[in-house]
Amino acid sequence: MFASLLLGISYGFAAGVSPGPMLGLVITQTLQRGWRAGNLVALAPLFSDLPIILLAILIIKQLPPATIGWLGIVGGLFVLYLGVETVRATPPELAERATTLQVQPKRLLGQAVLTNFFNPHPYLFWGTVGAPLLAQALASGPGHVVLFLGGFYLLLVGSKLVVALIVNQSRSWLRGRGYRRLLITSGVLLAGLGLLLLRDGILLAFT
Repeated sequence: MFASLLLGISYGFAAGVSPGPMLGLVITQTLQRGWRAGNLVALAPLFSDLPIILLAILIIKQLPPATIGWLGIVGGLFVLYLGVETVRATPPELAERATTLQVQPKRLLGQAVLTNFFNPHPYLFWGTVGAPLLAQALASGPGHVVLFLGGFYLLLVGSKLVVALIVNQSRSWLRGRGYRRLLITSGVLLAGLGLLLLRDGILLAFT
């Protein structure tokens, strides 16, 4: 059973710290709205991954690559939109006051869930690596499945919570132009990740 837990922890940590739309969104939302917003984004996989896992196990291997490609195109456009919105965000002097009063947790969590749901990476992981590991764990007993998934999501979500905490601590000395430049940089990086998703989706959809 320890092997199942170790596998879950290893894959969860790798997925949690790997650059991607979700990590970018954790950083940008933490910069804009604080640690609470970053936490909400980090929790998104807990709300969106169950159907992804089920689809990966039951359907993904039977679908043509073009289907995943179109999913990547939709996801890339959405992440690109979030990046543009981050660049156009309220100036730092006003953002601190405005976001403290109203964080809109449902909207933030909804954006994060959509980003994760339209991100092809979870589908590819669960369709190629995760599904066989789950099948192996299930063959060993339900307890192995619980330990694998528990370890995976503990590290997947936990690593992003730590990133949000680190970024939030830096907000205390980020003021004026420095804050604005970092916010713009984060938005540009997020938009860049959206373009990469869009490119990968187009390659899968039309090849």
